Amino acid sequence: MTRLALALSLAVCALPLQAADTPDPDRAEFNALSPVINALIQAEGPVELMERAEALEDENLLQALTLYITVARERPNSLASYKAASLLARRGDDDAALIYLEIADERGVLFPLQLTENPDFDDLRQTPIYLAALANAQRSYDLISPSLVGATGGVLLPGADTGPAACRPVVVWLHGYGINGFMHEGFQPLADAGAILLGINGTEMLDSHTSFRWSVDGFEQTHLAVQKQLDQLAKTDCINRKRVYLMGFSQGALHGGALLAQHPDAYAGALLMSPGGRQPNPTTSKARGKRVVVINGKQEGPGNLQRAEAFRTLFGRGNVVQSRVHEGEHEFPDDWQRSLPAALRWMMQSGG
Repeated sequence: MTRLALALSLAVCALPLQAADTPDPDRAEFNALSPVINALIQAEGPVELMERAEALEDENLLQALTLYITVARERPNSLASYKAASLLARRGDDDAALIYLEIADERGVLFPLQLTENPDFDDLRQTPIYLAALANAQRSYDLISPSLVGATGGVLLPGADTGPAACRPVVVWLHGYGINGFMHEGFQPLADAGAILLGINGTEMLDSHTSFRWSVDGFEQTHLAVQKQLDQLAKTDCINRKRVYLMGFSQGALHGGALLAQHPDAYAGALLMSPGGRQPNPTTSKARGKRVVVINGKQEGPGNLQRAEAFRTLFGRGNVVQSRVHEGEHEFPDDWQRSLPAALRWMMQSGG
């Protein structure tokens, strides 16, 4: 924070103290506005303002709305106009909500799932503005999604000292909700466990070109996407299709476990971290003789803890399961760059 910003933020909070028994309407009004004022003073730019607005949504809807409208004016192509429309609709200000929804539509920032799965718009779904916005969003989605959904997000090759390059095993990375298959350089130790690491985008785009989820209607779309990207990878690298392993986090772990259970001929094993998502776990498994690793945090929510235990039970019949509970929450273990490569090496020892 700059000295000027610090001085201003301190100044706006430093109203004179009043007697304890004398209510001060001006002070009360200012206290209600101070989070907005401080955000406007201190935030480095629109991105930080959006983050502050999102943090305020559950605490004070009006404060969050003020920041979204501010960003919508400053950065037209942001999601701020959509967020403003959503909060206005939640308040019951339908006319104002439709104004900002139309602005978001004109700026081309909408995606179908934003609209269809947002309960804030339940009372507006039959209005011409909502229907036009949804139709336009769907047309844009249909144009851009074929090259992005279910596509390869990244490929990491093992280091030169990890063995011969010919016909390597593959570990398919299935990301969690809201991100994508890109893998930063920190993932390299996982590839150095001895397999090509293949990251794949989810099969449905959420609210940006970099935000995906896996289908919430069964698991077959995920299986088809994985097989398609394996076919693409095989055009440039010699891969061993008998040694394809799945590694997933959260919703990706749920789908990874389901794919191994339903398509054991296509996958040799799975590493499942903190499985989660909307769909129920599979209750039957065709997998036999596989190595499976199930990891979760001790501090995760009850639903995620139950999912992890359910996968341990499901694959405990006829397979070999390695289990770990770390001290954290719904996240990678703190030592993941060391422990996950070790888990992958153990999983791949069976050779499928």
